[in-house]
Amino acid sequence: MGEEATKTIQTRLHIASGERSWLHDARLASREIFNETICLTQQGYTRTEIQREVDRDDFLRNNKCAVVGKALQTWDSYQSLKDWWENQDDPDGGKPTPPSTDKSGAYPLVMAHTEGYRLTVDDDTNRVRFRISPKPYKKMKGHLRGDPDAMDELRDALTSDEVDVGQAELLYRDGVYYLHVTVTREFDVPEPDTSDTLVGVDINERNVALTALNRETTRTKGTLVLDYGRVKQERQCYHTITTRCQEHGKTSIHRKLGDKEERFTEWVLHRLSRAVVEFAEQFSNPVIVFEDMSGIRDQMQYGSYMNRRLHKLPFHKFERLISYKATWKEIPTETVDAYYNSKTCWCCGERGYRQGRRFRCTNDECDVVQDHADGNASVSIAWREKAKLDGNDADYRTHKSQPQVRLVRLSGSGRVSRPTSSRSLAEQGVLAHG
Repeated sequence: MGEEATKTIQTRLHIASGERSWLHDARLASREIFNETICLTQQGYTRTEIQREVDRDDFLRNNKCAVVGKALQTWDSYQSLKDWWENQDDPDGGKPTPPSTDKSGAYPLVMAHTEGYRLTVDDDTNRVRFRISPKPYKKMKGHLRGDPDAMDELRDALTSDEVDVGQAELLYRDGVYYLHVTVTREFDVPEPDTSDTLVGVDINERNVALTALNRETTRTKGTLVLDYGRVKQERQCYHTITTRCQEHGKTSIHRKLGDKEERFTEWVLHRLSRAVVEFAEQFSNPVIVFEDMSGIRDQMQYGSYMNRRLHKLPFHKFERLISYKATWKEIPTETVDAYYNSKTCWCCGERGYRQGRRFRCTNDECDVVQDHADGNASVSIAWREKAKLDGNDADYRTHKSQPQVRLVRLSGSGRVSRPTSSRSLAEQGVLAHG
């Protein structure tokens, strides 16, 4: 079936003509428009009224509409989070805060293709040329640089009738201007019931466990556990610093640290989601299977400390990142029941005992004595998908076939200019199956 997916391609600007100050001025104007849009939205203005109020002579009108649209998306996200918080029986943590309207720094310049910016492929040099209009009658020209694979994807998008080049955001970091271009195309994603390999994905607060199960032979093709416990550590660190600063009246630190925490979490989730999809695409006709986590927050009430830890975990966002990356590779995704997956033995179906990351089966006749609890859960998820697709309600397995769990920890040192590719995991043989 046809399914659309959008991808962001990160590139760097090599400016050949034009004043760099134009880009800086346009980004400052974007911040002012963003702040004004949020203020007017709070006062009840409509989108048409907002665009009329924030109109200015020194800013391209099409760029203004794009920035207003991004600001309204930010406001809608805040409203959705606020509505969820208000519907909780016993809300834990602070009330969501609206987007800031007093920041004075630069804001990404949002532009529509062919209007605010235009990309073309030079037939002679094979370079991707850009033309950016930061101000009326002011044009910046040059070519883009970036990762070879990313540049190839961008060239294909510009020369293909099946791919749409959408909005782009202009950002500045460490003396370099970056252009993040979004491309959208339609994919022919197969139905899950045509899959030959079931990839169970168990997501929890410390790691992601993956197991690839052969649908026909019921044998395990491969298994992997990706540890991202550093996210929990960073979140706890930011929470402690913010709490102590607020106790001493330093409330402004919350926004600054919140942005850092969000960027770090975003980097981790993108890296891990790529690793999950790369693991799945090794196998023939895979389907990626998640636990159905809808309503899970309402069921997790363990006190303020545990609720804050668990409720802030980005389960849904992680699934969305994996799903859209899987769509780009034409891999379908599915969900199954989440009940007792980590406590149900994948070999005999007996309800076992879990302590920390260790699972023990209580069935004396079972081949499994103990196992990695999250690895066990990922196998159970794959088994539930098999039962769902084949119409088999039996909750027991056949034979022990799961290999030893391999654990990969997310690591990094120093400052990085871009997220490290998960392809390095594959080059080390971590994602290769036997």
